[in-house]
Amino acid sequence: MKINITLLILLLVCSLSVKAQSTKEEYRIISIEDLIAQADSLHGEKVEIVGLVAHLCGVDGKKMKLKSPGGALVKIVPKSEKEAFDSSLKKQVVCVKGVLEITRIEKAYVDKMEKEGTLLCHIDHSACKDKPWVNNKIETGADVEIVKKYIAKLRKMMAESGKDYINSVCICADKVEPLNP
Repeated sequence: MKINITLLILLLVCSLSVKAQSTKEEYRIISIEDLIAQADSLHGEKVEIVGLVAHLCGVDGKKMKLKSPGGALVKIVPKSEKEAFDSSLKKQVVCVKGVLEITRIEKAYVDKMEKEGTLLCHIDHSACKDKPWVNNKIETGADVEIVKKYIAKLRKMMAESGKDYINSVCICADKVEPLNP
């Protein structure tokens, strides 16, 4: 009986130890270019990337664009919708750890945005939230040319991929750390 209790305690300790080790967060370290190229197979996985904060949304700070040395771009959003990125991250080299998500931008969506003349966010291709900027472009008539160029860019990306959609690659960030001194 004493041996059974000892074995039971050892088994419990071992299972807790294994559980503690398996819950340790491990992220796959990958370049932005490889992340984009392998996005379909990495969807939902924990990844770690490094890049330059090329843009931080001025409206609410909830989106940023991370750029690789080669010019590839990926969208970063905070894990929680209540969080926002600190504006001090602008133009900083950062390490981002988080979960990869993919949103498909379908041809039908692009057609609809073109027909409506919607100014799109250059981070994730959704309707731009910066109302003062949007209103200014509409008032000056610049919106038509901006929409035309942006839609052409999206169509070109689709043509180059040979698909009627493009993937918008995004990382829901668990952690963003500046690497600059």
